[in-house]
Amino acid sequence: MSADDSDQGPVGPGTGEDGPAFGDGEPAPGDGNTDQGEAEEGVQLPPLDPRGQLRALLDAPDRDRCPGVRPVVSVDAEDDPNFISEVNERCVAAPRLIRRGAFHGDWAELHDQDGFFPRDPLPALAERWEEARPIILHDVLDDDLLDSVVTDRWLDGLRERGGLAAFLKERTADLAPEYRVQGPRRPAVADERDVEGATISWRAPKGRPTRGPGAIDDLWAKTQRLSTHPDDHSLRLRLSFGDEIEADASRDMARHRAVSELANRLLPEVAALNADRELTGLVAEWIRGKPLLTQAIAYWNAPNGGARFHHDAFDEPTGGRQRGVLYAQLTGATAWVALSTDDLLRRALEFAELLQEGEFPWVREHIAPGAGDLESWLDLLHDPERARRVLGAPGGGALGPLIDQGPEFTSLLADAGHGFVVTAGDVILLPNHGLEQTCMHSVFCASDEEAFSLSLAIRQQERASASGGRKGSARRRGSRPRGNSRGGGRRGGRGSRPGSSRRR
Repeated sequence: MSADDSDQGPVGPGTGEDGPAFGDGEPAPGDGNTDQGEAEEGVQLPPLDPRGQLRALLDAPDRDRCPGVRPVVSVDAEDDPNFISEVNERCVAAPRLIRRGAFHGDWAELHDQDGFFPRDPLPALAERWEEARPIILHDVLDDDLLDSVVTDRWLDGLRERGGLAAFLKERTADLAPEYRVQGPRRPAVADERDVEGATISWRAPKGRPTRGPGAIDDLWAKTQRLSTHPDDHSLRLRLSFGDEIEADASRDMARHRAVSELANRLLPEVAALNADRELTGLVAEWIRGKPLLTQAIAYWNAPNGGARFHHDAFDEPTGGRQRGVLYAQLTGATAWVALSTDDLLRRALEFAELLQEGEFPWVREHIAPGAGDLESWLDLLHDPERARRVLGAPGGGALGPLIDQGPEFTSLLADAGHGFVVTAGDVILLPNHGLEQTCMHSVFCASDEEAFSLSLAIRQQERASASGGRKGSARRRGSRPRGNSRGGGRRGGRGSRPGSSRRR
């Protein structure tokens, strides 16, 4: 996640105890963190107005559609009352996007009935992987895994210095005999967000052949805040090896295997993901080889936390590169804007052209006040090859102020089908085909409390057989009700925003 604490856009409206309904109508079904749309099995929704704004948004020919995903649209207090009424009839969750004090808009996640479900989703999902578009697998995680989450209970202890040492000490028996905690670790480059670090060594079991060195002494674990913003209490626990910057792009598979097994022993939820043959089989099919889930990060995304637009690609050769990221939501909910590099450039050009036409004058004044600022962005965005290189830089490079603008740009992306609500039991996959063709993403907490999740880098450890990857078809698992566990309701009250964010 981005180390930059700042967010584009004005500070959001003041918050209260109860979030009002969209507009002046009855409360949306998503109010109070309740997924009423699915709780009422067999509910028949009224047909959408064929000439209405919601129907136009959902049917837009350029809207991104991922199989099995509930549609998300943005909602503004000044939207047409008929639009708001239709949204309220179908809304199952209504997250308010606030990150480190910056307001990024209000969303409505709509009922399953409004989603896109092809008869056989696998070809569509495989195509999305090749295009570096996000893949969301709803309810794919086993109930047993969700019912047995234990790492989440360590949050309070890990916030303080000494908490990581205690966490590792309690797991000494699980680490032995191959792994041993050597003591505190200080990174070569200090980061004010760091809480605590530890160095861990690995020794090959006696009498067992190894595929690589018999000893590794540069594994490590660290706890870190996601930002220094005083109201962002998000935390992460990260496992890796070597230099904290260079090793992310390392193709040292012996060390990747060692840190992958370290995660299995420290985080039982990671071991459960690795044991999920259906999930790993899908990934194997798309990367055409056996995946290795490595460099685990446990996240606690807290209200007012998240991540600005970024990607997880590295400047590394094609062979052996990181193939993407698997992100599993275990408690709570997160809201995502996720799309391919090319899709983001296309939407950024669309937004810049709207600014040029006079839309959102307050946005232009905020992010492009100087003569020629907007024109330089337009020139760049009309040169896709150069724009891809710029977007691959940390923070989106010169395009950073444009793509992190909220709520106007964030809302435009949601209305174009690039917004997703990821809840407990869901997995989002972020494909990566290199610095200039990867999945860009921005994250917000969508829960009233910390949302616990796991992020795992996908690498390929073995080639697939000539017949390809996993055989058979995927089934949508998970029969638990989505009810209150979603944690996706609005936090706080609504303030008026200048103009409507619905500009597509």
